[in-house]
Amino acid sequence: MLTIGQLAKQVGLRTSALRYYEEQGLLQPDGRSDSGYRLYQPEAVQRLRLIQRAQRLGFALADIRALLTAWDDGDLNDHALINLAESRYLALDKQVTELLILQHELQLFLQDLYQRHGQSPTFAEMLVRVCANPVGRPSARGVLDWLTATTGCVLSSSAGQAILERLQGQHVHIWQEDGGYCILVVSAEPAVRDALLELALLEANCQAHTQTTTELVYDDEGYLLRVAGPNAFIFARLFLALESEPPPR
Repeated sequence: MLTIGQLAKQVGLRTSALRYYEEQGLLQPDGRSDSGYRLYQPEAVQRLRLIQRAQRLGFALADIRALLTAWDDGDLNDHALINLAESRYLALDKQVTELLILQHELQLFLQDLYQRHGQSPTFAEMLVRVCANPVGRPSARGVLDWLTATTGCVLSSSAGQAILERLQGQHVHIWQEDGGYCILVVSAEPAVRDALLELALLEANCQAHTQTTTELVYDDEGYLLRVAGPNAFIFARLFLALESEPPPR
């Protein structure tokens, strides 16, 4: 059995958050100590991670209760639950589409500016790929290359590129937290750990991102890279791009 403090530490939450979940009917203690302190079974860790993930995806508390009920009943194939998840996905897809439209129009606007006032070589190279076919979308890696080169990030160096190649094709989960990004690489491979450590070390010495901080931890889900700073979003784009690219042969 875990105390409320031990459980909160395992999932990276405050004890007040666990008490709030209890008030909302999402989490209940499995017993009490002789002193009256809440005690939980180890399975509560997975329950809390499910709650956290659902919150990151934008589910309302009422929706999370329905999800947990299906989880407890072993009936995750429930049609109402599937419809709930599909509705949330469609809402997100609408938001993403609106942003992609704005991004597309901005790409065309920038193309016009560079044609009129001279071109940046790194951006010009991307424009060839992006705008040669107006209905096409830039490759994730092409946009990433431009981002790293434009910001002067060490990830655009030969050393950075060599590390990135070793991380291609890895499955990731990414979410925002405390003004930064959490990037969970779902792997237990030592080679992935080594590449992430080298990536964090390389970024720590990046003169372009002096305010960026990185932290790497490991748990039973994989390697969790926490990145904060003004250009931390580049890391999020980086791993989204790497996941979409097949691993090198």
